[in-house]
Amino acid sequence: MMTKIWTLRDWRPWMVSAGALVILLLSWGHPMAEDLANTRATINMLQAAKQRDLTEATDDSVSPARRNDCEGHAQMADLAIRQLEHGYAVPKEELDEALEVPPKSVRAQKQKLLALLKQVQERQRAEEKLNYGDNQVGLDRLRVREEQTSKVIEMLEIDEFVPWSEIVLALDNEAAASTSASAKP
Repeated sequence: MMTKIWTLRDWRPWMVSAGALVILLLSWGHPMAEDLANTRATINMLQAAKQRDLTEATDDSVSPARRNDCEGHAQMADLAIRQLEHGYAVPKEELDEALEVPPKSVRAQKQKLLALLKQVQERQRAEEKLNYGDNQVGLDRLRVREEQTSKVIEMLEIDEFVPWSEIVLALDNEAAASTSASAKP
């Protein structure tokens, strides 16, 4: 028995049917079509963020440490793009970080960032005084967040380079802290 070799002519009806199905889903406002449109829009935003990071990474006026930060950020966006293009889910936190546009100069916003970080640190210290009971894991996580925030504050105060992702993480620790505090028994 001979097996049939499929040619383009044999596939054409299937391709037309698949295209018609996509058009039909889009015209009906089907959730699957909306997901496809949202994914495409997210990929476009990630590509724009990646391009901005790569442009800044090749700017001669940018410090070598900042270049490395931008290159890492561009790689993060590229990974998210590839995952989305292949149908994999990307956690919202990773998307937010990849889409984050770091300021051109952290030093220009240093005082504002330090004030925000010190507020976060004060809240973390106040939260440590809460009774965690037997929740040693929650207390350990809080202490790790406190250490991260303190390190970022120290680096900013001594005018040392701090990757933007670490600043964002320290500022976002407040949201994580409130989540873990509400999850305690």
